[in-house]
Amino acid sequence: MKKIIFLFFSMSILFASCDKEEDLGKSLIDTSTPELNDVDEWIRENYTYPYNVEVKYKWDNSELDNTKILTPTEIERVVPFLNKMKEIWIDPYANHGGEDFMKEFIPKQIVLVGSHNYEDNGGIVLGQAEGGRKITVFDLNYIDFDLSGMNEWEKRSAMEPILRVFKTMHHEFGHILHQTIAYPVEYKKLTTGYTSNWMNFNDYEARKMGFITAYSMLNPDEDFVEMLSEFLTRSNGDWNEIIDKIKVYDDSWNTDEAASEKARDQIRQKEKMIADYMLQIWKIDIYDLQAEIADVLAGLAPAEEE
Repeated sequence: MKKIIFLFFSMSILFASCDKEEDLGKSLIDTSTPELNDVDEWIRENYTYPYNVEVKYKWDNSELDNTKILTPTEIERVVPFLNKMKEIWIDPYANHGGEDFMKEFIPKQIVLVGSHNYEDNGGIVLGQAEGGRKITVFDLNYIDFDLSGMNEWEKRSAMEPILRVFKTMHHEFGHILHQTIAYPVEYKKLTTGYTSNWMNFNDYEARKMGFITAYSMLNPDEDFVEMLSEFLTRSNGDWNEIIDKIKVYDDSWNTDEAASEKARDQIRQKEKMIADYMLQIWKIDIYDLQAEIADVLAGLAPAEEE
């Protein structure tokens, strides 16, 4: 009986102790629903709901390299950029590959940064992709989509950062596609001369060796996505003009017709292999895709009426 009384007494003390809750102060964890501004609402309607994409434009150190000096995107630039990104990248792929295609392969997180991202060698990183699930875009504070009132030279100058950043989006998306289903191994044999010292060449020199840009000389994967991204950010006329103008000169500065034809043919072979890959694997005609994107880009900087 004493044991039962003692046990009951002990349990009473225990429960009495539990009833006295210690005041731990205000929780450091914010569980309240965040207030959405107009930019947040626009992102939800155009990115989150249709594609399940999170867009981060507010400053978050955890998403970036803390060894770099970076600055956030100016808020008034967020929606104009994201709207053009839909028109130049997302919508064309959705139109030609299907909504389900884009829903499956679009990166689920897009981080926007306003400033340049400089490398140790002085180069500028325009975009970074992480495992096909996240893309970080830099340089947004230097992009202006309002080209009204500009002369032709000013328009060309203003279009350069626009083309660079959207070329980066097509470049990184190309990586997602070929990492999902590889392009033909024969592509890697079309040109030799891949090198980690690609920065010692310019695009003009690279094209004489059968590469569309100097960076495409790094390895076959970069070659593939550089070809695709260069193709998709130019009109077909501009693309053909670049290739047709490739000329190789001998030591006496005479045109080496055979070498010139070889360089042009190598790039054309790559173009055909990429077109076949995109059509056979992803059911996308890159010539139709190029035409739609070119129309949007042309609308950004329409030619002045005479």
